[in-house]
Amino acid sequence: MILVLVFLLLLILGAPIFVAMLAASFAWILQTGSLQLLTMGAQRMYASINSFTLLAIPLFIFAGLLMNMAGVSKRLFAYANTLVGHITGGLGHVNVVASMFFAGMSGSAVADAAGLGAIEMKAMKDVGFDDGFSGAVTAASSTIGPIIPPSIPMVLFGGLTSVSVGRLFLGGFIPGILMGFSLMLVVYFIAKKRNYPVSPKASFKENLNAFLDALPSLIMPIIILGGILSGLFTPTEAATVACLYALFLGVFVYKEINLKNLWTLLLETMKNTAQVMAIIAAAGLFGWIMTYQGIPAAVIKSIVGFTDSRFVVLLIINVILLILGCFMEGNAILILTVPILVPIAKEFGIDLVHLGVIMCLNSMIGTITPPVGMCLYPVMTLGNLTMGELVKEILPFLVILIVALLIVTYVSPLATFLPTLLMG
Repeated sequence: MILVLVFLLLLILGAPIFVAMLAASFAWILQTGSLQLLTMGAQRMYASINSFTLLAIPLFIFAGLLMNMAGVSKRLFAYANTLVGHITGGLGHVNVVASMFFAGMSGSAVADAAGLGAIEMKAMKDVGFDDGFSGAVTAASSTIGPIIPPSIPMVLFGGLTSVSVGRLFLGGFIPGILMGFSLMLVVYFIAKKRNYPVSPKASFKENLNAFLDALPSLIMPIIILGGILSGLFTPTEAATVACLYALFLGVFVYKEINLKNLWTLLLETMKNTAQVMAIIAAAGLFGWIMTYQGIPAAVIKSIVGFTDSRFVVLLIINVILLILGCFMEGNAILILTVPILVPIAKEFGIDLVHLGVIMCLNSMIGTITPPVGMCLYPVMTLGNLTMGELVKEILPFLVILIVALLIVTYVSPLATFLPTLLMG
């Protein structure tokens, strides 16, 4: 009760998520009066971030920032415009397709919303789209970023469970594409109703020129996945290769990165990494205490006593994760719930790659649900929007993403087919 009450109280008071988890954890340790538990808690925090797999997180953050600075975003947007800009919905579709392309490079929803979003929202505003709709499409499409590989949440899940990160990456491909098409369906109907403008159909030459301009960027996901699947390098080493390739593009191909802005990118990477690692360390301690108290075992016992249906268990998992997504950051949710949900998945015969994709998709939906939706805030800043204006416009996209989540949940081959086909 002390653990939960202190945590909830600090969240209500607006404390950062890692502060709330740390304070609640140490409040629980102090009430035990055990110096040994205090020492073990510090060791648990260190152990949570002392992982070779997690080293991929700052590297993928750096690669995403490099890609944004290198001008990759505008080239991907231009190429997506030649492909789908002429369909009803125009730049709304371009927004989604560009996010699907960028998803293969950054692994971060916030990087997509903040970097690619600046280009997308300005272009949509210039041709007559409403600011609220532009912001909603931008925030919703950014959720695809960590589902289509590479993916920072999947690296985290793999590090916590020892599930192959390569399998998780492959498992996200089809669900990510399903999310993209689902969002484009909503864009089509809203654009038709509001009579939003479309771009002229691109000629073959324009399409080819845009493709060739974006081609060096589009090769990056092939390098990452190809290297992992071939066994040439690990996911962490793949993140290093991604950074080197992004740096090569920015300095020598597109020539938009110099020493001055490279230093800025390094500082931004350090800041983002510190935020993520602080959450991972705090959540590691919080989760360890829950395990120490026997909470996961109690939850499993309760669920097994309540139902023996996989269908119901998967529904319960989704409901819990969606509720948590309204109040907590995605990485923290993964760290807190993995120790509880993985044993449940094993008990009911749920494939862990399938579970990983479900949990990552849930955490991404959480990035666009108020009040803690991490992708809402950069979009609000870019579009000068209030939370109410953005949430009103994003509701149809939120509904269709939940529908896509349920499809992925109950049609497991969508997440397991490619890993099984390509990795056995």
